Amino acid sequence: MTTPKQPPPRIVIYGTGQYGCHIAKLATERGWPIVAAFNRAGHKVGQDLGPVAGLGRELGVIIQDCDTASYADLDADIGIVTVSNLLSVNFSAHQRLLGAGINVLCHGSESYYPYGCDPTIAARLNTLAKQNKVSFSGGGIWDMSRIWSGILLLGPCTQIKSLEHSSITDVYGQVSSFEQAAFVGIGISEATFYERGLHKAPFGNSYKTICEHVLSAVGYTVSRSEVSIAPVLYDRPITNPWSNEAIPAGTSVGTRISGTTHTEEGVSAHFNIELRLFKDGEEEHVYWAVDGSPRNELRNNRKDSDLTTAGCLFNRIPDVINAKPGIVLISEMGPLRSSAPHQQ
Repeated sequence: MTTPKQPPPRIVIYGTGQYGCHIAKLATERGWPIVAAFNRAGHKVGQDLGPVAGLGRELGVIIQDCDTASYADLDADIGIVTVSNLLSVNFSAHQRLLGAGINVLCHGSESYYPYGCDPTIAARLNTLAKQNKVSFSGGGIWDMSRIWSGILLLGPCTQIKSLEHSSITDVYGQVSSFEQAAFVGIGISEATFYERGLHKAPFGNSYKTICEHVLSAVGYTVSRSEVSIAPVLYDRPITNPWSNEAIPAGTSVGTRISGTTHTEEGVSAHFNIELRLFKDGEEEHVYWAVDGSPRNELRNNRKDSDLTTAGCLFNRIPDVINAKPGIVLISEMGPLRSSAPHQQ
């Protein structure tokens, strides 16, 4: 007896930037209907999503102003939110979609483990999703390279003493201009980094939750995390990749987020995350190591970060639609599965 084929998911794109456009392209290639698209006020509003997403044709989906549009009559299964990393900024988008009875999958980094970032907003999201019998989750490249990599590394362990997590991310591949890179302190002095309060940047909050998420997923009770945020400084000049001009030695080229997560059981996790400009020959990667039995290390070299992010989001869509109501973490949905078409 064959299982009835499920109808393709009906998708809402909320945020028509890089990743919203990636999802629009992937959905269109698969024949998954996009029923609506929303963006903040600006030149994209009023345009057809197809040309904005670089599809070379119109889709018949006009991008609407997210703040003035109506969400009451949306006939959709899931909304993909790609607005901000912060729960507080994304909350209005989540509230609109969840309130309309639409599952939400958010690209924002705080959405992976909202309990560790903003418990108050997390509780509101969980209640709203349950009231409307839909699910909320966060996803993207961390799914494969951070959260599930860490969980899988711990799988063979019969004893765990501590966990180590580190990564370097190439900011040049993440933003389109030198001005946008200022959010991680690129191009300013060490003193200015602290004067601007970047050592208290809220996005540092989300990176601590990587180890919190992994440890809680394998059964530990997180008690606290200590976080330190500092500028990354080089002792030699480096080329500004946007202008090809020199960035002098001693100038900040990014942000380092480091610290320790503690558990009630005594197992700890140490993390060191760098978001910066790369020196020649460096490769973006994520690393995990476990001190225990057996001892193992796992390194993921991220070749196409933008496509990996989009692929992780896209491939999680069925899982989120089929998940229980409320906040559902990617660690609860099992390892990510490929959606690559099978050969006929």
